Amino acid sequence: MKVKHMLKVLIVDDELPAREELRYLLSLKPEIEIAGEADNGAQAIKLATLLQPDVIFLDISMRDINGLEAAVILRKIAVHTMIVFATAYDEYAIKAFEIGAVDYILKPFEQERIDKTIVRLKNYQPEEWKAAADRIDAVLDVTKVHIHKLPVEKAGRIIFINYSDIIYAYASAGNAVIVTAGEELNYSGTLAELADRVGDTNILRVHKSYLANMDKVQGVVPWFKGTYWLKMEQCPQVEIPVSKSKIKEIKAILGLK
Repeated sequence: MKVKHMLKVLIVDDELPAREELRYLLSLKPEIEIAGEADNGAQAIKLATLLQPDVIFLDISMRDINGLEAAVILRKIAVHTMIVFATAYDEYAIKAFEIGAVDYILKPFEQERIDKTIVRLKNYQPEEWKAAADRIDAVLDVTKVHIHKLPVEKAGRIIFINYSDIIYAYASAGNAVIVTAGEELNYSGTLAELADRVGDTNILRVHKSYLANMDKVQGVVPWFKGTYWLKMEQCPQVEIPVSKSKIKEIKAILGLK
């Protein structure tokens, strides 16, 4: 199945003329929605967290964080986002980038080349989309970067919390709400996306609407027909349901017979 929806795009370049040129060329394509622009790597990371774009057009050479360094972090916080590198590098560097990206575009930008990139993005099959992301991870060596912090919203700002501070999370209006000791924080992705992000931790999907940190389980309440509810540390009034399909796994993790 081909990608039919509009592609939400984030443009990242520290040079205003380059951003304006790329914005203009992309604006000529009706299937493109320019969701935001960033002029540095730190701003790109913040916007990508909030916007979760389909595609990031990312400049390689930036003053604060270069494009490759930013891509390492972006691949963690926007796991379903594809990256198109923008570069003025020579042909040898381009070949290396092509291995790891959905595409690359050369400066100065040309409409014909942009058109080809858009066609390529629109026609990517879901499995190709995932494979391209995996190639980026391989080239950027993302597997060696272990970031155990989660970007969340607090008072209109993006802050990072440690995974270990998460007690549980629940689905709310298409997004996820993170519960820590004493406060609830909004995560801009879905509960499924959050589950993917914390997949290498002890925070597990115990129910279609809940994740729970197994290190924070304080007790288990048996319920009707062999089902269970989890009692969590520092949340005495909360009981988290465990799906029937997860009961065997959760009992094994907790050492229950």
